[in-house]
Amino acid sequence: MIYPQRPWLLPLLIAVALSAVLIFGGCNSSNQTTEKIPTGPVNVNIDLNLPSYMNLANPGTYMYFEGGVKGILVIHDYDDIWYAFERSCAFQPLDACSKVWVDSISIQIHCGTPTATGFQPCCNSKYSFNGFPLGGPAKGRLARYQIQRTANVISVYN
Repeated sequence: MIYPQRPWLLPLLIAVALSAVLIFGGCNSSNQTTEKIPTGPVNVNIDLNLPSYMNLANPGTYMYFEGGVKGILVIHDYDDIWYAFERSCAFQPLDACSKVWVDSISIQIHCGTPTATGFQPCCNSKYSFNGFPLGGPAKGRLARYQIQRTANVISVYN
């Protein structure tokens, strides 16, 4: 079967293809550093029956643990969900000062270092208790470790 010629079809297809390239393959205008957030080997078991960990059984609490690259932050959120994060900030995670801490007053996670007189920010990134960025230059969430609760034991692993 022979189709009638459509002289307008080729320019239309070219215009659609160029538009798709510009829309979907355009440049990234963000100056965000996109380093991969490092994680290290993690295998921590937290027995909530032990006196040193009993407080973590309450929603809205958190604790720091050794492991990973810069440490592990375990959070028992207010909605009774458990989170475990690598303490490396999502923005320039390899910087020496790029470590996250919980600010118990604002109930946010901040990147920087506590000092005797307050807090020394590193990049001013802030995160919610579920690890998503709330402010500062970080655009990605904190690296998350696997977490499982069996009775009163919390297991953090990767």
